[in-house]
Amino acid sequence: MIAICSATKEAYIAIEIDGKQEFCNLDSSCKHSENILVKIDEMLTKMDKNINDNNSYAVVVGPGSFTGLRIGVALVKGFCAVKEKKVIKLSTLKFIAYTYIKKYSPKSNFVCALNALSGLYFVCEFDINGNGGEERLIDKEEYSKITKPIVSIEEEDISQIKVALSAKELLELAKNEEKKCEFVDYHKLMPVYLRKSQAEANLEEKKLKKS
Repeated sequence: MIAICSATKEAYIAIEIDGKQEFCNLDSSCKHSENILVKIDEMLTKMDKNINDNNSYAVVVGPGSFTGLRIGVALVKGFCAVKEKKVIKLSTLKFIAYTYIKKYSPKSNFVCALNALSGLYFVCEFDINGNGGEERLIDKEEYSKITKPIVSIEEEDISQIKVALSAKELLELAKNEEKKCEFVDYHKLMPVYLRKSQAEANLEEKKLKKS
């Protein structure tokens, strides 16, 4: 399996083939578009494997960075276009929830959150077993009224509880999801944005002003 998360400022790559594992966290100073593919090749070389030895992919499809999501999804679709493999789509918020549960063993429901910018937030409530509800986009007012514990990532200062994501937890989550056999057709693999891009929002605003 090759698992990729490029939804946040840091990117995470995990590979497991024939019992061998390699992990990589790419910090925010690296351009994901230029470095993820190179890093995967380096990791495979270190494992004495090649891309054809891999039998499945897992990719975080959102929510998160518009550009980052497109990069991860495009890479997996490109790999599968050459040689079709099983594909699993993962949620950024579930990745946060998995990491939080593993490290802190919460006793009650909690909300995972990501900064969607412009006073907006991506949120989803989870139970102690990692089962999540609807992923939503909310404004600052609604965010401020959340009473359950809010969990976010370390690179964002939007909650008191923060977790550090890692490629190791990404692989664990991907393998758990793989056991459910909920594979997706790579042709239909798409990023989950939950909100319109700034360009789309600006275009709609211009249209409203003209009307």
